[in-house]
Amino acid sequence: MMTASDLIGQVSAILSPAYGMNYSAASDANDVFECYALAIVVKAGRAAGATVVFEANDGNGTTNLIFRTSPGDIFSPKKKYTHAIIDLPGCPPLEAHIGVKVSGRSGVLHECDVAVIDRHEARVCRGEKVHPRASKVLIAAECKFYASTLQLGLARGYLGLAEELSKQDRLLVTNTTSDSAARMIAYHRAGWEFDLSSPSSAQAVDLEAKFKEAFRNYVAKRKS
Repeated sequence: MMTASDLIGQVSAILSPAYGMNYSAASDANDVFECYALAIVVKAGRAAGATVVFEANDGNGTTNLIFRTSPGDIFSPKKKYTHAIIDLPGCPPLEAHIGVKVSGRSGVLHECDVAVIDRHEARVCRGEKVHPRASKVLIAAECKFYASTLQLGLARGYLGLAEELSKQDRLLVTNTTSDSAARMIAYHRAGWEFDLSSPSSAQAVDLEAKFKEAFRNYVAKRKS
C-alpha cells in the first residue's frame, strides 16, 4: 500500500518538482490521496490539450500549493488555498479544487473531495460568498484511502452523493477494492475506480482516461 511519502512523490512528479506543497511524511495519507486524485485530473487535462497553472484564492498565481485537509468553503479567506486553472483551447476555463462544499440538487451542501468547477462560477462564488452549484461541476471525485476492504456503507453513501450532484462524471476513487461495492455502484450506473494501489497500475491509467474523456466531451460541447 502506498504511504503518504509515496503519494507526495507521485503528486510532485505529475505536477512539477518545482511546486512546494503543504504535505509531509507525517501527513494523513487520505489527505494526500485526494491531492493524488487532483494530480491525475491535472494530468488528464494536459493530455486533453489544456494549459494548467495554479492560483491562490486571492487571485494571484503561486508555486506554493496549499490544499485543504478538511471540508471548506470556496470563498474562505482563512488561508491562501490553492486551485488549478485548467484552460482548454476555445472553451471557458475551469478550476480544480480539493475539499470544497457544493450545493446539491436539493440545495443541501456536500463536500467534494476533488471538484472541477466552471471558473466563472467559482469566481462569482468567491466574490458573493456562496457555494458552487452542482450543475456547474464538471467532475467530482469522492476519494477514500483505507488499509482494509472498502465497506459497503461507504459505497451507499457515495451513491447518495452522486445522485445529489448528478451521476455523470462523478466517481468514487479508492486505493482498495470490494466486489460487492463495485457491483452495487455499477448497478446504479454511477462511476468508480478502485484499487489505485500504485501510480503505474492499470486502474490509475483508467482513471486518467475517464477524466480525459470528461474534458474531451466538455471541449466538444463548449468549444467556440
